[in-house]
Amino acid sequence: MSSMANEFLSGIDRDWSAERSVVLRYRNCLRFEPSAGDDKELKNLFLRTSISEGLRIAPLLVYRDVEILVLDETSLMRTHTLKSIDGAVSIARSLQRGYRRIAFESGGNTGTALTVYGSRLGLETFLVVPSENLSLLDSTDFADPNAHLIAVRDREHVKKVASELREREGLPKVPQPEWRLEASNFIGSFLLEAMLEGLRIDCLVQTISAAFAPIGIFRVLRQKRSELHRLPRFLGVQQAPNCPMYQALKGDEAAGEVSTGDQLLTRVMYDSTPQTYGTVDELRRILEETEGDLVLVDSRDFDRLLGGDFGGAGILDVLAAAGVDIFVREGEIVETTGLLALTGALKEIAAGRVAAGSRLLVCLTSGTGRPDGKAVPELWIEEEEEEG
Repeated sequence: MSSMANEFLSGIDRDWSAERSVVLRYRNCLRFEPSAGDDKELKNLFLRTSISEGLRIAPLLVYRDVEILVLDETSLMRTHTLKSIDGAVSIARSLQRGYRRIAFESGGNTGTALTVYGSRLGLETFLVVPSENLSLLDSTDFADPNAHLIAVRDREHVKKVASELREREGLPKVPQPEWRLEASNFIGSFLLEAMLEGLRIDCLVQTISAAFAPIGIFRVLRQKRSELHRLPRFLGVQQAPNCPMYQALKGDEAAGEVSTGDQLLTRVMYDSTPQTYGTVDELRRILEETEGDLVLVDSRDFDRLLGGDFGGAGILDVLAAAGVDIFVREGEIVETTGLLALTGALKEIAAGRVAAGSRLLVCLTSGTGRPDGKAVPELWIEEEEEEG
């Protein structure tokens, strides 16, 4: 094993298991941009901001001679989504810069994480969210009087409302894109440790919006490419009704596959312009160097997943047997984002685009949270002009 790999492994803080906190386990393995304060200061702040950011890998099923593992990014997270890592990183960065009041827009998952992690350390937070996503939130996460919740009727106006709120109140924009990539570096570190210890991953599958997660993951894996021999192929999944990254990278090829009139399969991924974060080119690089691809899934694909027979069991039972208990309320899955990755994986396997004998690692980014859907906004924005 090379000196670089040994340096990484020796930097792991083994007082912290990956199932408890990947932020604390791998904080000394990573180097952070010294844009405001030094690297050591930030790593010490993680000791304050980390709550529970656990990851684990579990075998799921074999489908048409393809082995599928699940990267559980939901069961052991404080907010039951991978965005708990973003919460720990972004609040540490905010404290480092002296921020005491922060505002952000979100479909729900990132905003909940920033609210929970920020409120715990005394920050005043302002979350602007599409009103249709209130059912995805839990009232206890917004119980702190300094945790402000603003609902916008038209999701197309969410970014504008948040921007004007920041300008009016003099609040910083968080999280910054680089912070989101730093959060994903922790997932990359977890996978790197597993792969250095012998885990074979032929293909990594994840639902994407702006693609911060795969970019951060592959930045870490790329640094140790000589030890890994080859990088896993990356398969990114987007929902057909809202697939801007797919359209940006596929161009004319995407024209006949996009179904913009359909209902969103996952409401948290409502953003129709994530490419404005400047991540398109780096996602393209990942797809090129790993011979990866993007795939669209629609309601028919999702229904096939839910109605499928997997050795006499439904997919939710298979996931439960693997330790991932997806929350269903009144007969409907509350948070579907993570399941779209599994939908895309099975679609590609069924189409013969995954070789028999391959091993896929599917990122299950959410699904086990049990929100009560009773969070009450202190302000409703009916129309764009009314936010003042």
